[in-house]
Amino acid sequence: MGLLKTSWLLLLFWVVSSPLCFRFHYCYGSELSVKFLKAPPTTSRFTSAKFSFLAFEDGNRTCSSCKFRCKLDDRISLNCHQRKVSYSKLLDGDHTLEVCANRMHGFGCNHYNWTVDTVSPTAFVTASMPFTSAQNVSVNITFTEPCVGRGGFGCSSVNSCDLLVYGAGQVIPSSFTVLDQYLRYSLLVGLSPDAQYGRIVLVMNKSVCSDIAGNNFKRALGSRFFVHFDRRNVLVNLRTHVPEKLLKLNNQTRTVQATNDNNKLNVYLYFSEPVLNSSAEILRRLNTNQGDLLPIDGNTNGNRRFAFMVTNTSRRAIVTVTLDSNSIRSRHGTPASPTAPLTFLYDTERPHVILNTTSGMRTRKHTIPVWIKFMKPVFGFNSSFVSISGGYLDSFEELSGSIYIVYVKANTSTLSIKIPENVTQDVAGNKNLASNILKVKHYSVPMISSVISWVTTYIFLVTSFVAGLLTLSTTSLYSLGAFPRPSPYLISDPTRNLFRTACHIQFFALTRWLPVTLPVDYYELVRGIQWIIPYFPLPWETKIKEQIMVATSPYIGPHSFISKTHNNMINLKTSTNAESVFGLPLTAMEYRLFFETSNLKPEAEHVLGLPHSTVWRDFNRIMFWIAIIGGSLVLLHIVLSLILKFKKAHSEKKRSFGAFVFPRFELFLLILALPSICKAARSLIQGYFKHQGAAEASVIVGILVLCVVAILLLALFLFLSVGITFGKLLQYKEIHQEGQTFHWYQELIRVTLGPGKRGQWTWKTENSVYLTRLGPVFEDLRGPPKYMLTQISGSNPLKQQDDRIIASDDENEDAEAPCIQKLFGILRIYYTFLETVKRVCLGIIAGAFLDNETAKTPIVVLLSITSFQLFFLLLKKPFIKKKVQLVEIISIACQVGVFASCLMLLAKDFPEASGKKLGIFMVVLFLIGFIMLMCNEWYSLYKQTKRLDQINRSFLSGLKMFIIGLAALILPQKMIKNKIPVAQLEARSSSNGGTTPEFRYRNSSGSRSSGSLDKPWLKQIREMAKSSFTRDRSNSKVPSDPSCSKSGWSSSIWGTKTSGSSSKESSADYKSRPKGLYKDLEAIFASK
Repeated sequence: MGLLKTSWLLLLFWVVSSPLCFRFHYCYGSELSVKFLKAPPTTSRFTSAKFSFLAFEDGNRTCSSCKFRCKLDDRISLNCHQRKVSYSKLLDGDHTLEVCANRMHGFGCNHYNWTVDTVSPTAFVTASMPFTSAQNVSVNITFTEPCVGRGGFGCSSVNSCDLLVYGAGQVIPSSFTVLDQYLRYSLLVGLSPDAQYGRIVLVMNKSVCSDIAGNNFKRALGSRFFVHFDRRNVLVNLRTHVPEKLLKLNNQTRTVQATNDNNKLNVYLYFSEPVLNSSAEILRRLNTNQGDLLPIDGNTNGNRRFAFMVTNTSRRAIVTVTLDSNSIRSRHGTPASPTAPLTFLYDTERPHVILNTTSGMRTRKHTIPVWIKFMKPVFGFNSSFVSISGGYLDSFEELSGSIYIVYVKANTSTLSIKIPENVTQDVAGNKNLASNILKVKHYSVPMISSVISWVTTYIFLVTSFVAGLLTLSTTSLYSLGAFPRPSPYLISDPTRNLFRTACHIQFFALTRWLPVTLPVDYYELVRGIQWIIPYFPLPWETKIKEQIMVATSPYIGPHSFISKTHNNMINLKTSTNAESVFGLPLTAMEYRLFFETSNLKPEAEHVLGLPHSTVWRDFNRIMFWIAIIGGSLVLLHIVLSLILKFKKAHSEKKRSFGAFVFPRFELFLLILALPSICKAARSLIQGYFKHQGAAEASVIVGILVLCVVAILLLALFLFLSVGITFGKLLQYKEIHQEGQTFHWYQELIRVTLGPGKRGQWTWKTENSVYLTRLGPVFEDLRGPPKYMLTQISGSNPLKQQDDRIIASDDENEDAEAPCIQKLFGILRIYYTFLETVKRVCLGIIAGAFLDNETAKTPIVVLLSITSFQLFFLLLKKPFIKKKVQLVEIISIACQVGVFASCLMLLAKDFPEASGKKLGIFMVVLFLIGFIMLMCNEWYSLYKQTKRLDQINRSFLSGLKMFIIGLAALILPQKMIKNKIPVAQLEARSSSNGGTTPEFRYRNSSGSRSSGSLDKPWLKQIREMAKSSFTRDRSNSKVPSDPSCSKSGWSSSIWGTKTSGSSSKESSADYKSRPKGLYKDLEAIFASK
């Protein structure tokens, strides 16, 4: 079995190996070579190929017996004994044909490689930027294969260039660059500068070249390229879905965007060209002043549209969105143009509305103006939305979109007005809240208040006119020489009393502005006498254009005001005109001006228009009328003074005009005007704080005016201190009668009203006119006294004689008052300063509060000052005359009563009946003081009229002299002098000559005096003075002044000689001053 298998293996090996051995023998037995006679080119553009070939033996002998086999690429070899072969439908690529020849004793093969390329060459044209705004664009041409035929790609000129340019551009041949021979080229194409935008097409020319295979160039899709150029600005539109309204603002139609819907706070950016920036990059370029911005996903429309949402805003905000477009580029490379900010109003707060009235919570007017103030402008509001109870609507007026005025007529005692909620809406669509309920009580002016104020005004004006005429007549008579020596009381008495009356009326008029709700009866009274301030509307103020001050609170107080300004009135109306479609949008500042209110408290601190106009109203009113009235009076004073100057008959008196000397009258006016000036200045300062930032100039003016008032008070204090207290300018002297006894009731009067001693002020310089000029400051007050002692007991004959003392050669001496009395005299002289300070404080407090405000502290301060003044008046008894002291005590006590009543009004709410009683009580207080002052004034006028008759002291004769004095201003002096009694002119002549004639004094029946007057009364004075001054000065005692302490101080604090000086010193002084005492006595007794 094994042997058989081995035999078969050997047989198989022989069968396989025998042909191989035969072939090897054959090949190497004779060498064959195959040569191709015909073949395609190595690179052919044809898909067919034909070959012919021969076999050669030993290199040059053709083998005719050879058999040929051909094999193409990896195909099966085929017989090709015909020595030629052809192929078709060849594929592009590399091909190999192997041809083998064989015979019995030889074998040979050869192969041929060629490439079939049927693809035409093409080129791809690309530009550096398909979108550009540049002047040139760089173009690259890349061939798919080397294109060598016809010299390859070329561009020698604009017209001979294988790159064709269609559109507003052309090639720049000088920029042609060969990057890779026959494969890559570059050149620049210039874009026309005349075209702002457009498109050029870059296309390869036809039959540019051919490849190695001979395929001609063929254009493909990549053989053309589009270049878009655009040099125009890229426009940006910043928009929102916030609703738009066309409103007429300041007579101009404007676009307003406002909403209360949070879902509409989307911001959209629209570009005129697609931009290269992403949404995140654009978000970084967006800024907002309120809240945050978040991107919204959505269709960008090819990077032309971007959406964002505003979040985290406040309930009421003016949102402004701005875009920084410098870093935003379009696909052409153009930066985006700047765009205007987008501003809109987002408001979710409902409008508050406040009702107030210019008439206050009480009014006497039948037509009541009611101010309707919305905290922001509203739309669609009209008179039908006003709910009125107790009256009816008379008229309706719109001042602005947020301020309205309705005029309501009351038909009951209580009027109620309100605005219901949800009747109107603001620009954002928020409905209004309900207003406060305004209740106004209507009353009729009390008859008692109206009558008293009218009678007071009439009586005061008549009294002032009579007093002025009497003063003018007295001065005229004095210029004619009708008086031997003018009595100071001919100058001071009527004017001082009239001045105190004016101050009394002014005091009560200023209480109208106290921070307390006054009773109706008293309020109408003081309102009727406010002409003394003076407080009148300005001539150019009309009812329509009147500046009305806005009340701080609408709930209390008798008066509040609003401001109505037509120049800056904002008219908010929905526009329907076609031309308003193109209304400009509002800016952020305009939104803030027209629609935003910075303070939403229920009070109006700002009215559209001039915010400081109402602040200046009171100041302008008071200062204007002070200037007009005061200036007119001063001008009248100057005119009358000039008339008197040219009517003077005696050259030695040319510089003296009695009560018309300058600036006596001006001092009265200045002191009277100080409280009014303080009120006006303080109202400026207070108005600034009520309308913060309204007008800083008002504060400066107010402070400057108050500084001037402070300087005047300081000047008054220095004059009283240096001139009187230290005795540098003035000296006050009194006559003291020794040995007098008083009844108990007289002592009571002396303790209450003062001793009533005769006193006289003297200037350090003899016959100085300053005694009259500066008299309003001190002339009716007692000062640090220097006594002139007399020993008169029993009846006083001086009261029955003429008010003159004849010159005497006797030597008399005046006595120094004790130092304690001097100290009290020093304090008494500051009563004028205390009174002025009180009135200035009242003026400041009157200007510091609005009519509807209440405050307790100012009332307490004024009550304290006035109470101290009353205590000072009772303790020091500063006035020379007892009746003046009595009248002043009553007047100050009435003022204390008024302030006490005001404190009671602040302490508790009085029922209507109790309030009326308190008001009548305050009216009675005013009447008491006024009646006392008027009685004193008319009594002084009566006494002065009697003094005009220096002989008989008859009222009828004095009235005749009064008429003569007035006529002297018009008629010639010679005619007037004939009307003056001869005896009175003789007395004048005698007084001027310095002699001592024997005057005959007549009694009331005209007979000469006798009996008790056998011994001349002047001789009695001389003897009493001698007997008084011959006593030992060390034992003399000066009875105490009831107004002084009984302390027995013995030394004077002013360095003068005391009453305890030695007799020798007294004798020396007695000899050195024989005539001074006479002049003092004469002046004092002449002032009876």
